[in-house]
Amino acid sequence: MIFEDFPPENAHRILAPRPTVIITTVSPKGEVNAAPFSFVMPVSMEPPILAFASAPKHDTNLNIVENGEFVVNLTPASILQKMWITGEKLPYGENELEKAGLTSIPSKIVSPPRIAESMAHLECEVLRVNETGDHNLITALVVHASVQENCMKDGLLDVKKVKPILHLGGTDFVVADRLKRVE
Repeated sequence: MIFEDFPPENAHRILAPRPTVIITTVSPKGEVNAAPFSFVMPVSMEPPILAFASAPKHDTNLNIVENGEFVVNLTPASILQKMWITGEKLPYGENELEKAGLTSIPSKIVSPPRIAESMAHLECEVLRVNETGDHNLITALVVHASVQENCMKDGLLDVKKVKPILHLGGTDFVVADRLKRVE
């Protein structure tokens, strides 16, 4: 077996594909912002805490620093193109959900909206924002979770129904719709 050296600055490409979500926030003026992220992970089950990384100058990060809230919207394959549109660089304050043709619905606890076309939502309140290299690591408490009816099976996400999007890199994505159990 031969192993080749790999540039450490591209280590994130080895940890792919990664779940892709759309994170919604609001500006201090109440303007909705949405952007795709794949640097997202759970970091605690009790209490439920998750973390994601955002560039410091990204509108999502700016809104979170100001308001301390966001929603993680699970992205199914059915909205892949619309998700991609939310990643376009728009002037601060312009609504990416409207541009992408996605539907805002009120959250139960936090002020940023959920996305109706998403299969699940995690409403979050920020615990910390830490500078970590060229990104900020944002950790947050999940204060409310919702999932579209019939999208869970045996307590797990039904990947055959949801077909979650996983980011491989650049414009390449994987649709996860097969389940393989270890015997």
